Amino acid sequence: MSNARNLANLLGTNTLIPSNKMFSGFANGTTELDTWQLTSDISLGSASQAVISSNLSRWGENWEKIGTGMSESSGVFTFPSTGKWKITAKLYFRATGTAYYHGMLIDVSTNSGSNYYLRSYAYQNANSDEYVDTTAFLFLDVTDASAFRVRFQYQTHSSGTVFGIPVTGTGAYVGTHFVFEKIADT
Repeated sequence: MSNARNLANLLGTNTLIPSNKMFSGFANGTTELDTWQLTSDISLGSASQAVISSNLSRWGENWEKIGTGMSESSGVFTFPSTGKWKITAKLYFRATGTAYYHGMLIDVSTNSGSNYYLRSYAYQNANSDEYVDTTAFLFLDVTDASAFRVRFQYQTHSSGTVFGIPVTGTGAYVGTHFVFEKIADT
């Protein structure tokens, strides 16, 4: 009860909060955490928008997923369980011309992939030969793990390269990637 007593003192009250209620959404800590990466670069000859549908693998450099992990097929990710999820999508890009914008888009389907809807996006501009990154976030309440799907798109205004494998080619760090974290039960 010492943590509860310290919290009560900090709040200026004598009301104790039992420790099992302090973080009720996190009963046993993180139960699902998975990271996927683009394993090869995507060269773009002109402005374009497309789903990242190939050359994806689970990140494994000094890391192992927590829990069951996501499933992936042709760039479409399915969830292992219901719950409230935080999804992070990071795009690394090098423009070969002035890019008035480049972006990462997160699409969600709630009907097993029959329809997708844009749910989150992030954009940034880039000068010619400039390396930039963009991060999109989405909080999603997955109420039916068999029906919810997520996929990622890039959108660029100019030619360039979407980076997968790091520029150095060492594979020791991740380029364009996606992180899935279950933060609470539904």
